[in-house]
Amino acid sequence: MADDGWSRAFMAASGVPMAGDRQDDALRALVNEARAEGLDRSRMAVLAAHREVEVREAVASRRDCPVALQATLAHDRRGSVRVALASCAGIAIGVAGELARDKDASVLKALARNSATPRQVLEALALHRRPDVARLARRALDGGSPAAGAVEQTATRPAFVRPSAHAEQSSPVGERRARALAPRPEVGRSGPRPAR
Repeated sequence: MADDGWSRAFMAASGVPMAGDRQDDALRALVNEARAEGLDRSRMAVLAAHREVEVREAVASRRDCPVALQATLAHDRRGSVRVALASCAGIAIGVAGELARDKDASVLKALARNSATPRQVLEALALHRRPDVARLARRALDGGSPAAGAVEQTATRPAFVRPSAHAEQSSPVGERRARALAPRPEVGRSGPRPAR
């Protein structure tokens, strides 16, 4: 086989590790080490300064990340590291306040969506000039996220809704009435064919 480019691309797209991916294996091992429980602080500090973004993201997303490392990662040049830190459940109050002054909208949105974000930071975000950030912060201050509202609605809905007697006859979609459905399209031509 002279050309196996398509098969290598297929293997890479499927996520199956290939023989030439030793660097990827080493990176995966470092990311898994950064996510592992029981990681000591000195090793965590080394991994927080690693050149690979994925390793720094894994350290930033740890709940037990020390405040000094959080403060360092809050000034990381990559936005994805700051997003991981902003969505961390163990974020410190001062670090959250620092991230609230970030220019990246994805960092601000992650901070507004985080349930561990302090109230004073959310109040500052609710007054932000970007309307999407302010809306998310106001929603968090009101005590509801879209997911929590959906859970409450499904909890109040009865488990079984009995369809009416004529529902099956009038509509194939259950409770919807026939007049709410679009008219059925006609297939085929009703007139003569045009000349060629």
